[in-house]
Amino acid sequence: MQSVSACANVTLPTVAPKIADALGVDASWIGYQVSLLFGCAVLSATFGGGMVARLGPARTGQVAALLCIAGMALAALPSIPTMALSTLLCGFALGLVNPGAAQVIVRFTPLRHRNLIFSVKQSGVPLGGVAVGLTAPLIAVSLGWQWSVLPAIVVAFAVLLLMQWVHPLWDSERNREAKLFGSRSGGIGMVWRRPALRWLALSGFWFAFIQRSVMTFLVSYLYLVAGYSLVEAGALLALYQAAGGLARPVWGILADRISGPPVLTGLSLCTIATCIALFWLDGTWPPALVALIVGVLGATSYGWNGVYHAEATRISPPREIATVTAGTSSFAYSGVLAGPALFAVGYQLSGSYPAMFGSLAGAAALGLCCLLLAIRHARQAAAPA
Repeated sequence: MQSVSACANVTLPTVAPKIADALGVDASWIGYQVSLLFGCAVLSATFGGGMVARLGPARTGQVAALLCIAGMALAALPSIPTMALSTLLCGFALGLVNPGAAQVIVRFTPLRHRNLIFSVKQSGVPLGGVAVGLTAPLIAVSLGWQWSVLPAIVVAFAVLLLMQWVHPLWDSERNREAKLFGSRSGGIGMVWRRPALRWLALSGFWFAFIQRSVMTFLVSYLYLVAGYSLVEAGALLALYQAAGGLARPVWGILADRISGPPVLTGLSLCTIATCIALFWLDGTWPPALVALIVGVLGATSYGWNGVYHAEATRISPPREIATVTAGTSSFAYSGVLAGPALFAVGYQLSGSYPAMFGSLAGAAALGLCCLLLAIRHARQAAAPA
């Protein structure tokens, strides 16, 4: 399901220049599409815990897969209204993924391996992104951009069938009397009332802000400023996601040994450094150096998710794992909602992709400050009275 959601939300940004030409809009407008998608994800994630409790994680995953299939099919129709409807469906699907996954992992995974398994689960996101980054530009160039949605539909349909296989086990503890949409405030209220979870969730906002801004605009930056072809830029986007996917289990193993907060702190510092490096990028840089920077940025700014979700479950009430995960996911999706839109506004005001990528270093610094506050409150809560 992580790969399904990634395919569904990465496809359009990957071929954004082609879609922009077809619709007669600037490529930077893809930032607004991404923000709309994650705005819908915020809404569905807020109440995702209630849906998991009522339907079970497998049935909730199947609902998400169906929404992705319908959304990607609509995305192939070349008009702004159908793109908007496609975005709504895929956004609602995206918000349903993490709450159910967290419940399954906590139920079946030993505590000593929780960071690793969460990180492996989150590796499905870059796996789907790599698949799209390597296939969508080639399909767009050879067959037309409308056909670039095909990989996302195929993956979603395959997962829809697989979820039926695990349904009896995963959904065996569902509560048929639970409210389908949970409480009025959903997981957000529960997270906000606990200082450690609140600051951790706010750090996730900034981490997601950076991650999605890079994913949304890296291809356009390399294509329009650095002089790379669309296929070359798509390959570098795939490298960014592959580096994040390969690094996530490594960070998970490290976090299981030394704990999650130090790992997240180190990733924040590395993200600051690589965003500063991107500020100076231009077309004269050796391709190997550009690939190295993109790879390190992927390993850090795209590798935090598994450790972040595992840390949230560690400090959450034991019986509220799905609800807390829905709440922390809502904060992260809010960062994705804000990031591309503010990046697009900043670019339209400054006219400079390098300046906007450099500004992401400031966002990483804010995320680090929130993380340090979360660590302090978690220690205070754990200290004996």
